Amino acid sequence: MKKSFELGEICISIPTVSYDLSIKELKQVFSELKIYEYLTVLKEGKPIGIVFKRDVENITQKNLSAGELSKVVIKIRDFSLEREGLIGIVELLPIIKEPMIVVDKKGNYIGVLTYDVLLHYITKYKEYVIPLIQHVRESFGKEQYLYVFGIKNLKGFREKFGSEKCTGLIKILKEDIQETFRGEIEEIAETSEVWVLTDEPPEKEKIKALYEEFFKEYSVLFGDYPEASLYGLSISLKYVEDQDTFFKKLKEARERVKKISGYIFMIQGVQPKLILYDPRKKKLLKDIKEKILEDFRKIVDELISSPKDVWEFVLYDMFKRYPYFELFYLISSSGLQVSNNVVNPRVNYFVAQGKKGADRSERAYFKEAIEKGEYISDIYLSKATDDFCITVSKKFEYDGKVYVLAGDINFKEIHKLIKESANLEKVGVR
Repeated sequence: MKKSFELGEICISIPTVSYDLSIKELKQVFSELKIYEYLTVLKEGKPIGIVFKRDVENITQKNLSAGELSKVVIKIRDFSLEREGLIGIVELLPIIKEPMIVVDKKGNYIGVLTYDVLLHYITKYKEYVIPLIQHVRESFGKEQYLYVFGIKNLKGFREKFGSEKCTGLIKILKEDIQETFRGEIEEIAETSEVWVLTDEPPEKEKIKALYEEFFKEYSVLFGDYPEASLYGLSISLKYVEDQDTFFKKLKEARERVKKISGYIFMIQGVQPKLILYDPRKKKLLKDIKEKILEDFRKIVDELISSPKDVWEFVLYDMFKRYPYFELFYLISSSGLQVSNNVVNPRVNYFVAQGKKGADRSERAYFKEAIEKGEYISDIYLSKATDDFCITVSKKFEYDGKVYVLAGDINFKEIHKLIKESANLEKVGVR
């Protein structure tokens, strides 16, 4: 079976008429071309629309021309009908059932593509031309996940190493993904991404293993070219109701991960969260987490040594010593918030005001702190700021009662800490 063909090959050669042809002449043409229900109208040699026989027969105004009676339809430039390239046309099928004009690169008329003809070829070559996006649609509301992987600054990589190596790099990524996940895997040419449709929920260690493997191969082949790094995201299709919701979630997630430097993976679920994993900064990230926990222990020590009725004032003072914290709040042993959000006065963006009495008992940062003493979360999307952050929490006792202090750190501040630590390493200060 033929694997690829030009769109023009499956067009219908509908005859053409000139824009200024009169209604009387147009009726004569339809009379002579009995089998055609419509004709393509050309103006200065370029197709501008379709004129239908039914409209000509029903017209009462005799002074109109073919062009004035014609209907504007979608025009598609001829291209190779491959699996990825057909996505745009397939997207039109649910809503467009009228003829579509096909033109060459210069805009010259080739023919007309109809809904029925296109449907015939999609059915005939369905194992080849039906794109993964169709299967994604069928999975809305089901326990399925779409993973999307791509390479940031691919343009810069292409300019440095060339298109052939760029294509090879994406193939390497696809092979690594095929060895990591089961499911339907497809390279999306339009976005230079690799998509995976699977029933496997995202696992942190599996994502890290994939990133580690890709980084090793990348380093061997291309050295330490720092501007190219891997991004990924997953969307739980269980919470997707329709196509509009899907593309909105996909666009939002893609924009977020592309803004963040380094190797990054975003899990788009009920509460989106990030997996930050940059092999170049593996030890550095571990050191940053240890620094945050060490600073947080000192903050808790300040609370324990202060009267309870001034705790909120103490927390405000802590922002002077540890300005990278975004906010603090206190939780009782039952999981109820017992303080308002204490927000860093230096924060210049909106922060929702969490209030006393809010139930935090099911939150991981509360449960983990109660069970293990302290906790530092993965990166997730904060409901308070609609931005990525991490939450740190620690259990402590005061006057015979158990409390948990929680603190949020905006992801931008984490990047600042990483840069500061990296600069200290360069000058040999630790």
